[in-house]
Amino acid sequence: MTKFSSVALLALGLTLSAVPAQADDNDWGWHMWGWGNGPGSGMMMGQGMMGRMGAIDSNNDGIIGDDEAAAQVEAVFAAMDGDDDGELTEAEYMSVRMGPGFGQGRNEERQKAMQERKKARFAEMDADKNGKVSQAEFIAGGKARFQAADTDKDGKVTPWEFRAQRWQ
Repeated sequence: MTKFSSVALLALGLTLSAVPAQADDNDWGWHMWGWGNGPGSGMMMGQGMMGRMGAIDSNNDGIIGDDEAAAQVEAVFAAMDGDDDGELTEAEYMSVRMGPGFGQGRNEERQKAMQERKKARFAEMDADKNGKVSQAEFIAGGKARFQAADTDKDGKVTPWEFRAQRWQ
């Protein structure tokens, strides 16, 4: 699989890692959780966010464990890092589309707002403010996002927690 294909497949998998603290309608794709390879095919087949959850739940137990979330974050980072230098530029981060059909006859105002939120997430993850997001910064953002969703602090995200985090 080419690097470009990997990025396209992981585009929706961006949210967990890229959204340290703020939920919006792109998060957990979880905006970065899943890309339709789990049960069903994500949003395109009517599975919506729970299809994306299934794509992260690699052992199919209906719960996302911290190990599954961490593996997703690492995979997303690797796919986004187009030049394999261990850092994401804003251009690399922004080049990954925001889900099925992004920008193709969709609500342009909503698409613009999504891109603005995505830029803000990049800035939040760039802890040292050097204009790049290192793998460590990306993973820290993903961990914070997972911990925010794990409301009972048991190291797992249930479907209820997943849904609640998505719609805060």
